[in-house]
Amino acid sequence: MKLDAAILYYIYSILPFFLHISIAEAMFVFGLKRRRLFWVRLFAGLVICGGALFIFSVIMTAVPHFLFGAFMYMLMFALTLAVLYFCFDESFGTLLFCGLAAYTAQNMAYRLYCIAETSGLVWLLAQRTNWSVAANSINHLLMYAVYVTVYFTIARRIKKYKLARLHNRNVLLISAITLSVTALLCAWTNNYYWQHIPLLIINFLFSVLACVFILCLQSGMLVKLGMQHDMEIVQKLWHDDIARYELSKENIDIINVKCHDLKHRLKELRLSGGGVSDEEIAEMEDAISIYDANINTGCEPLDVILTEKSLHCRKSGIKLSCMADGEQLGFMRAGELYTLFGNMLSNAIEAVQKVDDESKRVISFTVRRMGGMLVICTENYYNGKIIFKNGLPQTSKGDMVNHGYGTKSMKMLVNKYGGEFGISADGEIYRLKIILPLPADTGSAKMKIAS
Repeated sequence: MKLDAAILYYIYSILPFFLHISIAEAMFVFGLKRRRLFWVRLFAGLVICGGALFIFSVIMTAVPHFLFGAFMYMLMFALTLAVLYFCFDESFGTLLFCGLAAYTAQNMAYRLYCIAETSGLVWLLAQRTNWSVAANSINHLLMYAVYVTVYFTIARRIKKYKLARLHNRNVLLISAITLSVTALLCAWTNNYYWQHIPLLIINFLFSVLACVFILCLQSGMLVKLGMQHDMEIVQKLWHDDIARYELSKENIDIINVKCHDLKHRLKELRLSGGGVSDEEIAEMEDAISIYDANINTGCEPLDVILTEKSLHCRKSGIKLSCMADGEQLGFMRAGELYTLFGNMLSNAIEAVQKVDDESKRVISFTVRRMGGMLVICTENYYNGKIIFKNGLPQTSKGDMVNHGYGTKSMKMLVNKYGGEFGISADGEIYRLKIILPLPADTGSAKMKIAS
């Protein structure tokens, strides 16, 4: 008879628990890196789990003490973690984070069902159908409601950032202890389920609140790691921009020297009458002159950027109108200026290139002092619809993870200097405006004009 009881316990208690926690774990590990022969490993893991779970059910029916029951449920959870580690090529800390979150979601959904059952909600619904239909309907409704909520608040962030450092010892330790206490209390209430209804409901509410506490801890941990992930990428971009600035400056200097020499050679060729017509020489001089543009705003990094972007605009048929008081930018580093203005103008150029009307392929760029503030602004036409999130436009490129950091890097730089960063898209005009407080020792300078 004990074997019959073990089979029933296996079918109606153990397997549903395993199925529900497996669904929850699948939400979290879906985007993680898989090991070779993943499906073979998964099948083998499930078969082994199935056999182990049946052994657990036999033991639990033979030793029906609530402490042993709590231990066995934790052991089953450990078994699912072993299967995850067998199938996924990730650190144990990452898989433990995912497993704890999944177990928390499963426990929260089940305890919400227990509240519905002990409070009489299942019984009321059973009056119109039957107990089995009512219980299964409410159970699945609560489970999917909790799982969907957890997926959108926590699980999808793991897939979005593909974070490999999901291990904060304090968070994992607090989560594990809280979940263990909750499992212990739940195992105790399973043995004395209908003996004291008010106490049961209080116990279940405590379990639900404990699960919410754990999920909030893990959500906060993900937010922090997401911010660190963004900061590391932006800092790498800043470092790369310093190297790009040095290379651009060197290239522009070399081109200007060569073009200057070529202009003198063409002048000599014109005077010597070396068989080349004046029209051909004039055409060559005009072609060379675009590389010999002397943009002087009073800020060398800005001059390099404007020269570089002016050549790009000339090639793409874009008119770049620039009024810049570069002497006010001395409080910023060259790499920071290259990041800030390079991204501003690159985004503007990319936008106007998509505009069909050639007369609207215009970019306005200004840097001017207003009292004790420095106002930087770009305006340009654009096509299509721009979607904003948290005040920033979302990238139009397909890869949402690896793109869109140009705008974030600009905002971080502005925040570093205590400024204001704003973007608006009214009608056909896209406007990016930055206001930076000027240091007290920044003197007034005459406005430089570059076009």
